[in-house]
Amino acid sequence: RIQILFEGMEKIEIDVEKFKTDGYLVIEDFISAEMCQQLINSAVDLIKTKLDLTTHPRSVFTTYNANEVKPDRQMMDKYFLNSGDGINFFFEEGAINDKGELIMSKEMAINKIGHSLHCDVPVFKELTLGDRIKRVCHQLDMVAPVIPQSMVIFKSAKIGGSVTPHKDSTFLHTGGSPLVGFWIPLEDATKENGCLWFIPGSHREEATIFMNRNKEGTGCEFVGCKSDNYEQDEKYVCTEARKGSLVLIHGNVVHKSYANTSDKSRNAYTFHIYDGHTANWAPTNWNLPTKRGTFVKLY
Repeated sequence: RIQILFEGMEKIEIDVEKFKTDGYLVIEDFISAEMCQQLINSAVDLIKTKLDLTTHPRSVFTTYNANEVKPDRQMMDKYFLNSGDGINFFFEEGAINDKGELIMSKEMAINKIGHSLHCDVPVFKELTLGDRIKRVCHQLDMVAPVIPQSMVIFKSAKIGGSVTPHKDSTFLHTGGSPLVGFWIPLEDATKENGCLWFIPGSHREEATIFMNRNKEGTGCEFVGCKSDNYEQDEKYVCTEARKGSLVLIHGNVVHKSYANTSDKSRNAYTFHIYDGHTANWAPTNWNLPTKRGTFVKLY
C-alpha cells in the first residue's frame, strides 16, 4: 500500500498492488462533495447555454454489442469523429423518437458531453490537471502522462442506457502500455442506478478487437474479434462507489454497466491517461491530435 498526502485532505491509501492484480481500484473520498456539485453544475450549464436544439445534430451515443460487432450510428457520424477537440453533446438512444424529435428536456436527454472538458471548462481543467491526479500518475509509475480526452457521462433516472461489456483499449488504443481510465462518480453509483461491473484480472488478456477510424476518415470500423470472456456473467463484480471516489480502470479490464431504471441519476466525470514514455497513440484511433492541442501533457 502506498500512502499519499494531498494538501488539505486526510491521508489516502492507494493500493497499487490491488490495481495491478484486479485491473481496477476504488479510491474513496478523492474529491469533495462540493467539488462534485460544482462539476455537475458546470456540465448542466453547458447544456443550457451551448446546446442549441435548432441546429445541433441528433447524434446518439451507444456502445457496440460484443455479440454483434458492427458499426452503429455514432461510429458513422461525422459529428462524433470531429468531436475530439471540442465540447460536443450526445443524446441517449431513448430520448429521440423516429422523427428525430426529443421526447424530453434536453437536460434529461443528454448521455455524454465530450471530449475537451479538461481544456475548455475551468472547473474540469483544474481537477484534471491538478496535483491529485499528478500524484496518482506518479504512483502508477507514469513518466510522461498525456490526457487525450475527457467526458461527462450522464446516466439520468429512468432513461440512462446500459454500456455493453468492453475494454477501453478497444476504443482508445496505444502501442506499448495501455492507458488508464480515471472515473469519478459525481453522485453515488449503486447497483440500482447503474454502477460499474468488472471482471477482476481480465486485464491480463490484451484487447483483441479495435475500433479504428477508416481510411477515408468518414467513419469507424471494427478490426479483430471479440473474446468470450466478455459474456461470462458469473465473473463480474458489482462495484459500487460513493460520489467523489476515484475509480482507476486499466485499459484492458472488461467492464460494463446496466441501464438506470431507478429514480436517481448517476452522473460521472471520466478521462483517460496514457504514458507517452512507454506508449504511442495509435494513428488508427478515432480521436487524433489536432492543432488545438487537446492532448495535454500532465507533467
